[in-house]
Amino acid sequence: MPESAAPIYSASRLSTYESCPLQYRYRYIDRIPRTEESIEAYLGVRVHEVLSALYQTVQGGNQPSLPDLLQDYYRRWEQHWHTQVKIVKRDRSIDHYKAFGERCLVSYYQAHQPFNRGEVLGLEHRVTTSLDPHGCYKIQGYIDRLVCVGTGRYEIHDYKTSGRLPSQGAIDVDRQLALYQLAVEERWPDAKEVGLVWHYLAFGRELRSRRTPEALEGLKHSTIAMIDRIEADAEFKPIKSSLCHWCTYQNICPLWTDHSDVTQIPSPDALGNGRSMEAQSRSLVEQGEPDAYAITRDALREAIMAAAEHEGTEMRFSEHGELWISASRFHSKANLDEVVNGWVRLSVESLPLLFRQVELARLSAHFIDKLQRYLALSTSEDRHATY
Repeated sequence: MPESAAPIYSASRLSTYESCPLQYRYRYIDRIPRTEESIEAYLGVRVHEVLSALYQTVQGGNQPSLPDLLQDYYRRWEQHWHTQVKIVKRDRSIDHYKAFGERCLVSYYQAHQPFNRGEVLGLEHRVTTSLDPHGCYKIQGYIDRLVCVGTGRYEIHDYKTSGRLPSQGAIDVDRQLALYQLAVEERWPDAKEVGLVWHYLAFGRELRSRRTPEALEGLKHSTIAMIDRIEADAEFKPIKSSLCHWCTYQNICPLWTDHSDVTQIPSPDALGNGRSMEAQSRSLVEQGEPDAYAITRDALREAIMAAAEHEGTEMRFSEHGELWISASRFHSKANLDEVVNGWVRLSVESLPLLFRQVELARLSAHFIDKLQRYLALSTSEDRHATY
């Protein structure tokens, strides 16, 4: 890929492609403008703005009261409101979402005042880095809050307004903040310790993770493989799922010409060898919003089975969704934690071993990226409603 032609990627850009290649094309290649936005996105932006303004005020030597903070939130909500804000969950009102954002802010304020941990180096801080020495694979992102908490010690903070709390295992393989860490270590060479911090505001929870040098190298390889896949895609086929109802391009998507409320959802119970998954037609009005995690997980199952054929390896899914790989793909001296009848059960703890197979050219980085994302989703045991 010539450096002059290389676009700059981001975690959200990569995730868009994984969710739906056609949405990726509309947004990043064709650049079709959209004025519509989901109320979940609208809420998230307003909360991020208020928290950024809070720390700007603190940096200026002042500390707003909680009523001041909430007044700023109400003002921004009204100021930016527009008629193209879309509510997909029809049983929820504008006031419901507005109150949800208020609860997020109250929870954060009470837990973190007086907001004096470390030195804030940036708010909504843009960072860039390259995944390769030649600058062909460029990544950018915006850090909600970057903090120095001591000599060579940094923290990358990210605010989440999601109604789903992920497991620690999912956090430990999350791609977004780890990519930011690569950029921070390049910008601040003295960084000897970088903490990744997620604030799940709806739960008042702070989740933390660290990345080893080996994990970061594996992330580089898997991300490069994903970018290569995007660059090689000439079709950008759409993926139909319940997530389509949040897509601002739904009215021009060839899969939604009838604008139906019915979508095809793979059944998580039809597992076996992972190839046959019974499609179930469900009405979003009657059934409520399907589990976005389950939809993504099932799509990854199908993608893994298709990719396994090209890898020349065998994969199986248990009835509970556990992922197994044939032990024949590993060297006889490999440190395999759980082997049953020639099959190895994979988990997030298996990732170092899987990345080692890439180094040995036994499995491709593109294939490992699929396995990594499936394992991350499968470790999410807390089931909460998603915003």
